[in-house]
Amino acid sequence: MISVIFWIWYSIGLVLMLFYHVPDALNFSNGLFLLFFAIYALKLEKEHTGQYKKLIPLALVVGTITFTIEAVGVWTGIPFGQYAYSSVLGIGVFGVPFAIACAWVGVLINALLISNTHSKWSRAIEVGIWVVLFDLVLDPVAYARGFWSWESTSAYFGIPVENFISWFLIAAILSLVFPLNPMSEGLRRKGTILFQAMLLMFGFLGLKEGMTGVFFLSVVLVLVAEGRVLLDQSRQKRFISNRFS
Repeated sequence: MISVIFWIWYSIGLVLMLFYHVPDALNFSNGLFLLFFAIYALKLEKEHTGQYKKLIPLALVVGTITFTIEAVGVWTGIPFGQYAYSSVLGIGVFGVPFAIACAWVGVLINALLISNTHSKWSRAIEVGIWVVLFDLVLDPVAYARGFWSWESTSAYFGIPVENFISWFLIAAILSLVFPLNPMSEGLRRKGTILFQAMLLMFGFLGLKEGMTGVFFLSVVLVLVAEGRVLLDQSRQKRFISNRFS
């Protein structure tokens, strides 16, 4: 059911944002979308681990830690740089919308779903990389659409370098609390499609905001994610072939 809700919300929301003006009264839908994103990613991870009861506490831990870090960041500028959230993402406390915790859970688990390594430490590095690559598309678009604002004058759309370093470190460290289990080809495909869909959504929104470079970056990253899946499949076929030859 959540997969149906997510994809319907995704499709309607993207069409409205691209071709129409979303009324202020519907701003709550942005936060709801991030909630559905997190729940859908959790559903896929549950298919992976088969341990839904253990995933809920882990998701709450991730949400709590990242929300706390965000609150510290808003008030001190550490570790992301000086920034502030608007009211677009809905209600929150300490200057941080509750939806941001959902966003972190969704992005982190989505990165876990597309990572393919044989140790938690190498997976942590890969998760951190995927999360930063996603943020390279997400952050400029969210900034342009008024989700939050930066005080930096960085060359990359005013987003400071420490923001991306922090995303990498936080995602990599938090990935270590999740179990490392073999993943089916079909489930990795679902995780990749989700990642690609999120990239394209922000890519097209970036194009609407005049950020042609961000749009092309999103397309490149979609192809990179696809290439990773195809490479894994090729390696698996060679392994099976060599094993039984």
